[in-house]
This record gives sequence, C-alpha cells and structure tokens, in this order.
Amino acid sequence: MSALLERWADRLRFVGVVIEDDDFHIWGSSPIWGNDGKVHVFAARIPVATGFYKWWATSQIAHYVAEKPEGPFELVEVLLEPGRSPQGQWDSGTQHNPTVTRIGDLYVLSYHSSVSTVERRVRPSQLIGMMTATDINGPWTKLGKVLDPPTHEEVPEVPVGYDGGTDNPALIRHPDGRFFLYYRIKFPGIEGRNTYGVAIADRLEGPYRHHPTRVVNNPTYIEDPYVFVHDSTIYMLVTDVATRGGLLLSSEDGLHFDYHAGVKGFGPMSDYVPPERIPPQAPDMPSDCFERPQLLLTDGTPTHLYAPSGANMNGGRGTCCYLFEMRSGQHDASAGQGR
Repeated sequence: MSALLERWADRLRFVGVVIEDDDFHIWGSSPIWGNDGKVHVFAARIPVATGFYKWWATSQIAHYVAEKPEGPFELVEVLLEPGRSPQGQWDSGTQHNPTVTRIGDLYVLSYHSSVSTVERRVRPSQLIGMMTATDINGPWTKLGKVLDPPTHEEVPEVPVGYDGGTDNPALIRHPDGRFFLYYRIKFPGIEGRNTYGVAIADRLEGPYRHHPTRVVNNPTYIEDPYVFVHDSTIYMLVTDVATRGGLLLSSEDGLHFDYHAGVKGFGPMSDYVPPERIPPQAPDMPSDCFERPQLLLTDGTPTHLYAPSGANMNGGRGTCCYLFEMRSGQHDASAGQGR
C-alpha cells in the first residue's frame, strides 16, 4: 500500500463549517491555491427560495477567496449562472458541480450545465463544459461544451438510445501527457446505476474520445469523484453511498480503479460530530452524509478536504461546505469532536 493510502481516513481532522450562506445551499466546493497566494474556492450555489432539489435548473457557480484554507471566505463573484446564455443553448440552465485544477500555466474550471428550467428537467441535456484563465481572478475564457454522451458504438455497455447525459466532471493531465476527463454515467446492472467513464484527448480543448469501458468496477452507487495524480499514481476519491462515506481508489493507468481494493476516504458525519450537534434531516434536503469531496493540493499533495452536507450544524437554512485538514501524523483522540 502506498504511503498516501495508508491510514488516509485516520489522518482527517474535522474542522467544521467553512462556507455557508443564508440565501443559498452551498454544494460542490472546489479549492485551489491561486497565483496570488490565496485559497480560492469555486462552489455550486442553489437558491434556498427554489429548494435544493431544483439544482438541475437553478444552480450557479460562485468564486470565494480566503487567506488560508479554513477561511474566512469572501464572495468574489458569481462566475456562471442560469440565464446568461440564451434559452435553448446547451448552458442556458444550471451551472453545477465545478472542479478547478491547474494545468501548466492555466487554471481550468470544469462543470456541467443543461437547458433545464424549474418547470421541466431535461436530464439528457446535462453536459460538461470548461473555462480557462491564466490568472485565478480572471478573465475566464469559455471553451464551451467539451463532451457529449457516449453512444452504444463508443461504449458498448451503454444502452442503445442512452439519454443520461454526462455530468459531475473530474479532469487530470495524465502522466503520459494526455487529458483524462472523468464523468458520471448510468450503466445497467449496477445498484443505483451510477458509475464512471473517461474521455481522453491530446489537447485540453479536445476532441475528447470515450474510452470503451467504464473505469470503476463498482457494484453499488458511487458519484462525485475528485481525481488527482501523485507520484505517477492516479487516485480517485468518491462518494460511496453503500458506506455513507467516501472511498479512495488508485490506478496505475487511470483506466482501471478497483472498487474492492479501495480504502476508507472519509466517514459519515457521526464519525466526527457528537450526535446532539447533527440536526435532523429535513424532507427537502440531502442527508447528513458528506458528498462531492474536493481536495486542496499543496505542491501536489492533498492537505485539506472540502465536502458539503445536507446537515448544517450551525443551524443555517441551507446546505453548507465542511473542511477537514489532512494531518501527516497519527490519528489522535481529539479528532471527531468538532468545533
């Protein structure tokens, strides 16, 4: 087992809520060190007024900044939001689940959009786009839509007439120099149907070509991977519904991640927070599990985990983003008590 995998979950120190807003549900929150020496987070925000489960029409992507990983974070701008593109264009609706990464001199923001409206969800229209900038504070250039759903001919496991779209992206530059864009896809024969595929390109802007098989052999529902390269090994941190937590997978080639060889990536909120501090689940909110994990890398090594949850231990009206610090030493008895 690699040093990075060993006791991964035991090294997590729960810090607490790091981003919240009374008027918005805060969801997938992707951090990165900027060229200004500050921590920047790109987060999905869903208006509380429309409800969390209208994310597929109302989500926007907001840019936050702080001097240090634990904040305090301040809103810089709303980078993307529904309605900025004319109705009917591929990105006229939701702007959701961003992941930011640095590739060479470029900051790359991957996300997914759709044409859905509050009145009508069009799931097949959930497609992946990208933006780039040489400065973390912009200006940002849209590369546009970069990935269409795979056809049955491209990925034989995909049913003929597949209408699930492609979403929840994760992008890396492979050690061989190519660009690997991981995406959620729904295959038959899996409980919950969610698994992950990958599309590969020689250039960042594409064209991306679908790899013919899924990359994770999961028997049950997974989603929301954060993928990164460390010492030439490719790692994938995913939400694992079966354990109400996360799973850390590894691969030598980026094409084969063995679900059964994964190690615990993170646990449910009850592993870190006393029961009396976990609010009861509201019927219109996601659970108290941590989801959509995103890592802050410092010189290529994970140092902090950002993950949203439907349980806001501060008592706020919306979902919020939590922070964990990755310690290098042994797990200690104070971990799990929260702040």
